[in-house]
Amino acid sequence: MKSVLNAIDRSVEALVIFCFMAIVVVGAAQVFNRYAFNYSLSWSEEFQRYGQIWMIFLGIPVAYRYGMHIGMESLHSALSARGRRIFIFCIDLLWLVLAIAMLAGLERLVRVLQMQKSPGLGLPMHWVYGGMILGALYMAFVAIRRLIGNLAGHPPEPRYEVEEAL
Repeated sequence: MKSVLNAIDRSVEALVIFCFMAIVVVGAAQVFNRYAFNYSLSWSEEFQRYGQIWMIFLGIPVAYRYGMHIGMESLHSALSARGRRIFIFCIDLLWLVLAIAMLAGLERLVRVLQMQKSPGLGLPMHWVYGGMILGALYMAFVAIRRLIGNLAGHPPEPRYEVEEAL
C-alpha cells in the first residue's frame, strides 16, 4: 500500500516538474523566435498561463504534504503533545474542507466551460481547469491520509524551517 501511495506522490511531483519545464521551454522558444526571427508564437502566452494553473494547483497539495505551508509555530510549540495532535488534526480537517469546497465549486465551473475553447490553443476550457480539479482531489487525498495517520497515533510534524525540509 505504501508503494502505491509513494507512486501517486511521485507522479504528482513529476507532473509539477513537467509543467514547470514546459513553461520554461515554451517561454524560451517565444523569446528566441521573437528576437532571432522577428516572429512571435501566438499561443505561447496562453500555454504558459495554463501551465501555471496546473503547476500551482498541483504544487499546493505537494507543499501541504511536506508540511511546508505557513504554520503557527509559537502556538504549536506552546501546546502539550495531546494539544498538538488536536491542533494538527483540526488543520488537516480544514484542508479537507477546502478541497471539498474547491471540488464543489469547480464542478459547476467545468459544466459551464465544457462548451468553450481557449482562443490561442483551441483547447477545451474544462481541460485547462482540470489541473485545479486534479489538485483539489490530490489535496483531499493528502488530507485524508494525514487525518488517518493522526487518528492512528502518527501525527505529522509541521516543518517551520526550510533547512529542515531540504
